[in-house]
Formats: sequence, structure tokens, C-alpha cells
Amino acid sequence: MSSIKARKQGNSIMITLPSALGIKEGEEFFIIKKDNGAIALIPKEEDHFKDVSEGEYDMPELDAGYVPSEGELDDI
Repeated sequence: MSSIKARKQGNSIMITLPSALGIKEGEEFFIIKKDNGAIALIPKEEDHFKDVSEGEYDMPELDAGYVPSEGELDDI
């Protein structure tokens, strides 16, 4: 396991990731910090479904019969 040290650069705190991780320059991530202090980086995807064929993710066997009504999902 490698160890890295956070450093200050301007008004930001920087953590340098080793090139061995294979992260490309300009790659973007969502950042999540857990209550226990763990930090997770999740790669952003432009369009997760761009190469999907019609109906590929349709799984009628998992249909619970739920149909949202009015605006109950608007805050999600």
C-alpha cells in the first residue's frame, strides 16, 4: 500500500495520485467523503447508455408494479 501526503497549493489542498493508477490527464471524478474520513473518487461518464441497444436494460421480471404519481419523485 502506498502513502501520500496532502499539500497546500494556493487556497486548495492537493493530493497527488500515482501514475500507476492509470488515470488520464483531464479525467473527471465525483468526490465522496464518508463520515469515517474515507475519500472515494468515482469517474464521471459522459453518457453511460450511449452504446446500449433498445430494451437492453429492460427487466420486466423485476417490475414491482410501482407507478409514481403526481410530483413525488421531483425532489430526487
